[in-house]
Amino acid sequence: MSAPVDVEATAVPGSAGPDTAPRRRGTDISQLVGLHTSGALAILGVYLISNVAFVATTADILVHPWASWLAVALVSVGGVVVSRPHPDPFSSRLTYLVMAIVVVSTVLVAYALPDSGSLGRATWHLGANTWLLWFLILRRRIIRAWITGVLMLLITMAWAELSGRGLVSGLMLASPQVMLLLIATLFGAGLRRSTARINALAQRSLDAAAAAGAVEAARRIQDQRADELAEVAVPVLTAIATGAALTDDARAEIIRVEAQLRDSVRGRGLAMPAVVAAATRARERGVEVTLLDDRNVPLTGEESLAVVSAVVSALDSVVSGNVTARLLPVGREELLTLVSQCSDGETQRVVVAADAEV
Repeated sequence: MSAPVDVEATAVPGSAGPDTAPRRRGTDISQLVGLHTSGALAILGVYLISNVAFVATTADILVHPWASWLAVALVSVGGVVVSRPHPDPFSSRLTYLVMAIVVVSTVLVAYALPDSGSLGRATWHLGANTWLLWFLILRRRIIRAWITGVLMLLITMAWAELSGRGLVSGLMLASPQVMLLLIATLFGAGLRRSTARINALAQRSLDAAAAAGAVEAARRIQDQRADELAEVAVPVLTAIATGAALTDDARAEIIRVEAQLRDSVRGRGLAMPAVVAAATRARERGVEVTLLDDRNVPLTGEESLAVVSAVVSALDSVVSGNVTARLLPVGREELLTLVSQCSDGETQRVVVAADAEV
């Protein structure tokens, strides 16, 4: 079953695509921005310390300081969560946790703020929560980050209205964070395009290496077959080229080599050491042996055992006549057919089924 496509992963033009794309191609934004590095840990440390310092320095103007302290604890947890190295898109479970942290911390700080007077850094939570949402956007949770940002804006406006500061005051207080979310969205789209280019270049390198490997493997196979051919045919060809009269043994050797070469071409899938040896023994007894490979697909281990056993048994049991062994094309009910015809006219047919049963 294929993995579902994440709607948020494709919400902005230039995104990398479905959830599986980064894992399939390798690089994602969390790797690109170096969330696993010591520099990222240092930035996280500055973020946590700054939030705590803002609460400590503004606690004297708060109506309920404990609420702001609880909020900074929650936001600190959120900072640790969003900076964890994790394949993109970010985990849905962790995304909902960060969304809850942003909403709850906004409500807590609003409860702690005074109804009048200058607020200063007492509204630290707006920037801190926007930082959390920024990372959700970069990590392909765009829609959920924007929903949470709008909720933060609405909560701030509701608090401003209830405290007597007015809706406009709340809007002015939180609206800069909306602009930061817009910047994060555009920045994330650019990063995703860069990531896609990096992954495309990496894939091209892999494809080029695979193609080069295939060419090298084919060349090695050709060299191996050429060496095998030279080992078998060169001595015979050399003897013929001398022009000397051929003895009966030499003629028999030429016939054996010709049959072996024919087997390696027409019956490549059957040209296994045990079968070749059995065919040689049968030909030495005067049996005509024909090996045919119409399968052209390598045999599995179980199939090879069944084929070798059947062919060797048939070749060793025939004293005279002819034996034809044929691997059938893929998709047939039968894997191999063996037809043995003795000089007295008796014919025997052996079949190896596709499930390797004789």
